Amino acid sequence: MSKIINEKKFTVETSYTNFYTGGDVAWSKDGKYIYCMNGNEINLVEILTGLVKRSYGLNVNTEGDKAFSEEDEDVIYSFALAPRNDYLLTAHRSSLLRLWHLEDGKVEKLWKGQHKGPIVKVAFNPDCRLVCSSGGDSSLRIWDYENSQCLAAFKDFSGPSYLVHFHPNAFKTEIFAAGSDNTIYCWNFRTKELICKMSGHISQVTAFCFASQNSDCEFMASVGRDKILIIWRLNGDQEKLIPIYDELEGVLYANDREVIVAGTKGDMKLVNLKSGKISLLNESRGEYEVKHLLRNDVTQQLAAVTVDHNILIFNRDAENQSLNCIKQLIGFNDEILDITFLGESERFLAMATNSKHIKLYDCDQGMNCKIISGHTDTVMCLSTPGLSNMLLSAGKDFAIILWQLDVEECTLHCMAKNVSSHTAAIGCISFAYECSNAFASVCQSGTLKVWNLKKIEQKSGEFQFNIKYAAIAHDKEVNCVTYSPNNKIIATASQDKLAKLWSAENFTTLGILRGHSRGVWCVRFSPVDQIAMTTSSDCSLRIWSLANLSCLKRLEHSSTVLKAEFLHHGRHIVSASSDGLLKLWSIKTSTCIQTMEGHDDRVWSLAMPSSSKMHFFSAAADSKLIKWRDITEEVKNAEIDNRQQQLLQEQSLQNLLNESKNTKKAFILALKLGKPKVSYKIINQYIRKRDYSGIEEIVSALDTDQQRSLLDHAKMWVTNSRYSQASNLILKYLLTEMLVNPGLQRSLNSANLIEVLTPYTQRHFKRLTALKIDLNYLDFLVQNI
Repeated sequence: MSKIINEKKFTVETSYTNFYTGGDVAWSKDGKYIYCMNGNEINLVEILTGLVKRSYGLNVNTEGDKAFSEEDEDVIYSFALAPRNDYLLTAHRSSLLRLWHLEDGKVEKLWKGQHKGPIVKVAFNPDCRLVCSSGGDSSLRIWDYENSQCLAAFKDFSGPSYLVHFHPNAFKTEIFAAGSDNTIYCWNFRTKELICKMSGHISQVTAFCFASQNSDCEFMASVGRDKILIIWRLNGDQEKLIPIYDELEGVLYANDREVIVAGTKGDMKLVNLKSGKISLLNESRGEYEVKHLLRNDVTQQLAAVTVDHNILIFNRDAENQSLNCIKQLIGFNDEILDITFLGESERFLAMATNSKHIKLYDCDQGMNCKIISGHTDTVMCLSTPGLSNMLLSAGKDFAIILWQLDVEECTLHCMAKNVSSHTAAIGCISFAYECSNAFASVCQSGTLKVWNLKKIEQKSGEFQFNIKYAAIAHDKEVNCVTYSPNNKIIATASQDKLAKLWSAENFTTLGILRGHSRGVWCVRFSPVDQIAMTTSSDCSLRIWSLANLSCLKRLEHSSTVLKAEFLHHGRHIVSASSDGLLKLWSIKTSTCIQTMEGHDDRVWSLAMPSSSKMHFFSAAADSKLIKWRDITEEVKNAEIDNRQQQLLQEQSLQNLLNESKNTKKAFILALKLGKPKVSYKIINQYIRKRDYSGIEEIVSALDTDQQRSLLDHAKMWVTNSRYSQASNLILKYLLTEMLVNPGLQRSLNSANLIEVLTPYTQRHFKRLTALKIDLNYLDFLVQNI
């Protein structure tokens, strides 16, 4: 018991994963949630925390968990949120339309769209009575879904249409759709007549919106990749054309006189419709390209959906004519390559993904994210010098950048940059241990470089990189570099199967760690002992003595070990492998204490807090960022409470057995505690008295869970001939009860009853049959003497 209590244990506290991979996005009426497409499901994302609260789709059960049914897979091409926020409509590759109830996540209605091919766009009308489906066969259909009736079908236009809107007035019968011929069409779906064509764009129409939701709405605005904004009267007349000089992807009415547009440059602009004046609301500096624009009427906020599958939430300052980004939701991280804590209180988490941007998360503000630009190619590695506001980044552009954290603005400022620090992609960079004056970097060409950081006196806050020495450290790509706790030794790990120890002062080899049969991925020094640790593609983790360079211990994984870190002042090790598993090791006993499951692909990075915080992060190629929490004390307290409770119940059971009065209560308690020997003794008392009706009464009075426990006890009894009579009696009564209790029937069917009991019951039957023959033969002899 004490062994269980003393073991370390972690659990998943929070898992941040992909929730948007492209397609439609909708905003809940109260402004608290965003609905996003993610493959074959629609995710409900809470804006405050960035967490997926629920998912809708065929691969999701009613509790919102993944069911992973390959047979039911049907790709979702589009979805629409009902204006009343009670239903969700999804359109599928199979041309099926499914109406989901948001509260319970169940399909309320299912019908065939009658399109020849997939449905590419759906939309609700304002009073949620009708829906429109746009098919890949260049047709539109209007549906009264409550009565399962198609009210109209339109095929006389150039499609397919990816933009469909009903008139904002529910009493109006117009439907608008943008065709592939750069024209917006308007039909009356009651009379089935084409009212007008709005031709004015010379390239694809990317968005259009109405001036208001009122019944007297007379205008709409449209934008396209031809860099112009057009204001239309709803009768088809062109009211105004304004050049914007940017390929536009989104448009919203700010008020009756102004519209907001956004395009591929990422800048959002306010256009005065009367004067034609264009004001810049925010400047993206090329950091993102806007794909969609959304507005919430309750919160008066704007949302910009980017090409990189991120969602940016803005507050508009009408007085200063500006937009303030208050939240960045990262919908798709792609492959996460490295993570590290940042800040004096380790409040921030810096992340390098398969992109040229660094993502900076504020762990205390619902994982609010800022996207940092500076590199021109993929960022591969990050490093911080302990509890500090400084960060180093490097990647495939051969550049090393020094950043300074701005806590108030939750951003990073570039303090120094070396664009030609190496001649190949930089795979790892490391600050000296709890020191920001020196760092080392390694690259794919096998080069190790050691640098000094020097502050420029003339320029406040800026630094310059001074190289201390550079040399070829390995014959192949170097995967890792790190400093020892005293900053006198640098260790490198390479694909040449070696880990090497170098003097931090000069290019002197202090030792070579040999023994791995494949490339070495990671090397780390213990913070308290004279040992080092390496991980390798040979599926092993080795612990080395720095005194004589001998291998002290070898710990095994079932696949490549990519990363490992010391934990709890060097008493434990957390290792991560290419199969997505994390293992927690005790260095003292060389045993695996816990295997942690949470990732589905290669785990590239672990972020361990320098302080005494009881958590750490892991990041992998499956785009998941998982926060693991230390629950050792919780498990210990729970085990103590359970043990105390068990002792009290065992004492109560013993008292009941000594009293020999309340047999039924003692029997139920024995089932609860898992005491098959005690339960047999109670049944055997009835058998000796030949009180079989009493046994039947006890069995019939049990609930389904208790009968299942009794069945488990009977399985144990049947293995021994001494207890077989009691087992057979219990099986007889349970099988009789099963005929009238469907719940018990399902339970027994799932308990591999036949496979377990058949061999033993056949053996007991043969034994009893042979015994009966012997008794009959004995009677025959006695009668004939």
